[in-house]
Order: sequence, then structure tokens, then C-alpha cells
Amino acid sequence: MLPEGLDLLEYLTDPVTGEVVPITLVTDNGGPFRSATFAALIENTPELDHVRTRVRTPGQNGVRERAFQSLKYERLYREQIDDIHDLVEHGEDFRAEFNTVRPHEALSWNRPRDVHLGLADPGTPNFPEGENLPLP
Repeated sequence: MLPEGLDLLEYLTDPVTGEVVPITLVTDNGGPFRSATFAALIENTPELDHVRTRVRTPGQNGVRERAFQSLKYERLYREQIDDIHDLVEHGEDFRAEFNTVRPHEALSWNRPRDVHLGLADPGTPNFPEGENLPLP
């Protein structure tokens, strides 16, 4: 979440040097990501860099694919979704839980938001509350 009053470009600009440190957007090779329209959007958005995974290598985008699979099986297939508003609400609820509530084994049982903000200690597992999980 960005600090109030800042847009993404301001947030990613170093106040001392004025250099923009862009976010790298990794996508597959789907048609929308190869289009001239998308290329123009990326070119006119200095806060984003775009990298496509290699053709026929879904494992390169494994983290995103796994998160999408979790979204489908844990939320979308279990709930009655009547319209686009319900779909957006379920997706947003899952995104918030996935990034701020759920600890992830691949992150030493830390939460993605904590890792991104530098609040997590990758050497010290942050086990889910109330669970006694074995150390790796």
C-alpha cells in the first residue's frame, strides 16, 4: 500500500538522485502482453519494466501460476459468484490474505508483505500462530 498522497512513480523515485527504480512486471507470452498497445503502455510508464517468460516454460512463472491455482481452488470454485463485482471482491479478499495474513514456506514462513517491506527476518521462521510446525 502506498503512503497517502503518493502515486507509484513518486514512490519509486529516489528523492536524492531522482532516479526511478522500476517494478519488474513478469508475464507469460500471451497475446495481450505481445501487443503494440501493451508495449506502448509499458514504454510510457517509467515505473514499470516488462519481462516475458520464455515460450513454453510455464515453470518460469511458477509463483504466479501457483497463487492463481490457490485462488481458484480455495475461493472461486467454492463460492457462488453471481457477477463481476462478486468476482472482484473474492479476488481482492484472497490477494489481501495471500500477501498479508498467510505465511509462506518458501519465504521461511514469513508473509510476502513483510518480506517486501524488509520487516521479515529470512533466517528466523515466523510460524503461523497456534501451530507447531517442524523446522526444515
